[in-house]
Amino acid sequence: MLFPRTLRNGTGLIALAVLMLLLAMNLAGCSDENSPTEASAAMAPVLPDPARLDFDFTFLDAGSELQKSDDGIHDNFVNAYLRAVVLGAMAKLTLTPPVAAFSVALHTVPVAQEDGAWIWSYDWHGYRYPIRVALRGLPAGDHVHWEMRVGPGDADPTAVWFEGQTSGDGEQGHWLFHDLDVPEHPVCGEIVWGDDEAGHFLQFTSREMESNGDVLRFNEADPDFVISLTPGAGSDPSFIQWHADGTGSLKVPDYNDGAEACWDRWQENMLCE
Repeated sequence: MLFPRTLRNGTGLIALAVLMLLLAMNLAGCSDENSPTEASAAMAPVLPDPARLDFDFTFLDAGSELQKSDDGIHDNFVNAYLRAVVLGAMAKLTLTPPVAAFSVALHTVPVAQEDGAWIWSYDWHGYRYPIRVALRGLPAGDHVHWEMRVGPGDADPTAVWFEGQTSGDGEQGHWLFHDLDVPEHPVCGEIVWGDDEAGHFLQFTSREMESNGDVLRFNEADPDFVISLTPGAGSDPSFIQWHADGTGSLKVPDYNDGAEACWDRWQENMLCE
């Protein structure tokens, strides 16, 4: 096996059985010193902010205590909390390896290439042995085309882990992930982030055979927040939504007979209006 499963399958986003929280990341990098040109590193394309690939679940933290109560008046909120824990863990598990590896580039000096691209080369120490990384960014108008290649140990980083593009200094982006355990390295998932009429969003789409087309989406537009899960193209999404005033609701097929279930500002069950 060329890579550990946690590294090569960075897009197991719809595997609902996975209940793993984001591990603390010890990141260290070392950059290549020799540049083929004398261009200033300040001219390199802007790396996306890893914070754009995160979502704020802190409002639902209260559910960890309320679930210990057996009074039943918080059932709707607690049910939403338990589901958000799973979905949040899926998102973090999906993004932990690539964002950890990508984040090292923020502390690495890029090297200019003759074709206009820039390459960040470094070792990623996020696993029990180093992974060699080559991150390539090629400016093209108002977009930047990205490609990350990796290799175990001291091997040349030849396997494409993810590729895609960003715009707006990384405020919008789209990455495709490849399954490095399959000889053809097929696309097994994708993430998209940016802003739309519903605010900031982060979206995962599975391209694996057993869950192809499943979409997990997070929208954040304070005071409104939404998590939605659409199992396959054309299906009605399940959702969890909450607001800054404490109210919220969820709608999922296996709870409350599939009807929307709401809670008030004290997270107590209430009839939906």
